[in-house]
Amino acid sequence: MSLNVLFIFLATGCVLHKYTETEASSCLHSKDIIFIGDSVSRKLFFEFARSLDSSLPELILKGNQKHADYEFRTKYGTSLKFAWDPFLNTTFTKRILEGGDRVPPAMLVLGSGLWYLRYANASGGIPAWESRMDSIFNLLIKRPNPADKVIILPVERIITSKLSKERSSTMHPSDIEAMNSDLFHRINPPVDRAALLKTRSLPPVPVSFPLVFNKMLDETMTEDGLHFSDIVIRMQARILINLRCNDAMPKVYPFNKTCCNKYPSPSLPHMIALTLVILIGPFMAFRVYNPGKPVSTFSPYCALIV
Repeated sequence: MSLNVLFIFLATGCVLHKYTETEASSCLHSKDIIFIGDSVSRKLFFEFARSLDSSLPELILKGNQKHADYEFRTKYGTSLKFAWDPFLNTTFTKRILEGGDRVPPAMLVLGSGLWYLRYANASGGIPAWESRMDSIFNLLIKRPNPADKVIILPVERIITSKLSKERSSTMHPSDIEAMNSDLFHRINPPVDRAALLKTRSLPPVPVSFPLVFNKMLDETMTEDGLHFSDIVIRMQARILINLRCNDAMPKVYPFNKTCCNKYPSPSLPHMIALTLVILIGPFMAFRVYNPGKPVSTFSPYCALIV
């Protein structure tokens, strides 16, 4: 999948803005960014950090460095932290979700799931993951604003043909699909299932779930079936910035950031013009309507109305 094809896919239906470093810093107001999760989340964190400040170092992780925490500070004053917690069960994760008196971070990004599958015998597998999600969503109910924007990453789609034998024995696409379906319905519950709403752990505030991330993955862009090329992850980081900043930035012309955005209310002149069009259209159709002639005889007027 080329970058152009990727761009076309993402641009369908809305405009994805490419934020400059100064634009992003203006949106974030020097507030913290926190990522918590596994190696997939870590790679996304690094690309996100460099999107905010290209002068930050590119790290090549070896050995124990892969399971460590990382902190950066951009030259614009934004602090970024990644906490290694592939099961989302450390005291740090709980403390962040519980909040407290501290200033909420601008973004809290949580990513987990694959380690529950990879080490199912030790972790407890999907049942343990479901229990952990219950706990997290319960914390989100008690503390509905642990961050300005809470993002739960989808469990990443894998390329089974490229997985190692050890990984492919425990990580299955059907399980990942089921886990993502579970997350989707927690965050977007069916409105006609009132009884379920009373029993499920659902956050009372919006939690973003960028399921589009999995649609961006192609087998040509991974060597191990699990970690994808920088160009893909960089685009995912760009989506996260749009998700956090588009709705917070001024809604003025040109409208070049319409993804993840509530459209502005029309101005009074626009409302008056729209009302006139709605009222005049049926009136014009009534005036030109002739029961003795086929409808096609007044098609020029219909064209004007449309």
